Amino acid sequence: MHDDRSPPPPAEPATPSGDGTSTAGGAAIRHAATVVVLRPSAAGREIYMVRRSAKSPFMPSTLVFPGGRLDPEDGPPDDDGSWERAARREVAEEAALRLEGRPLRWFDTWLTPSAEPRRRYLARFYLTALSAGEGDEAQADGIETHEGRWATAAAHLEAWSAATVDLPPPTVSVLLRLRGAESTGLDALLDVDPRAPILPKFVPRDGSPTLLLPHHPDYTDAPGQAAPAPARVHDLPTGFVRQGVRWVPC
Repeated sequence: MHDDRSPPPPAEPATPSGDGTSTAGGAAIRHAATVVVLRPSAAGREIYMVRRSAKSPFMPSTLVFPGGRLDPEDGPPDDDGSWERAARREVAEEAALRLEGRPLRWFDTWLTPSAEPRRRYLARFYLTALSAGEGDEAQADGIETHEGRWATAAAHLEAWSAATVDLPPPTVSVLLRLRGAESTGLDALLDVDPRAPILPKFVPRDGSPTLLLPHHPDYTDAPGQAAPAPARVHDLPTGFVRQGVRWVPC
């Protein structure tokens, strides 16, 4: 169903520019919408994911949910409808799935750490559900995305654990919550206030890139832009460290 709550502010006051970006603390923040597309299967709920192009300037070669930034024609970022239009458009462009008329449920928001000021995103995560047998037409666009695949949250996480795919920390976090929802249902995942963004901090530790989430005990004292810990973050790992070709909880 449509979530008619007002859009969240970033962790610092932001000024929308009308072109899909805002500013906070002097850094440009782009607005993006991504969609978790579910469908039932004998193995459980399947989720459609795509691998980003190796040439992508942001998160190359990672396995992600289809989505992308708000364009000016989607509308201003202070209108919830603009985000939903961007979400539907991006899923059609990246995954060949038409979601017109289907309800989108906004359930999560993440903001890129301030240590990455050149390409930061305030990203809303939406969820929509297809019926059994729908979605076979889904395919990656072959330009921005490749290797589209349907699999359960558990199967996507098994591929990540085996280091055959790279998942960004927000994606790992959402998949962990979706895997848990296989036994508890989606109500707990969806019955949240998604407006306050989860804002990690990036810190180098022992030569390994590390992300601290707002409920990590060292988060407050670490350098970088901070934000309070939303209630929905407390079931997640407190941080992630880059080990080899993947991010792992720490």
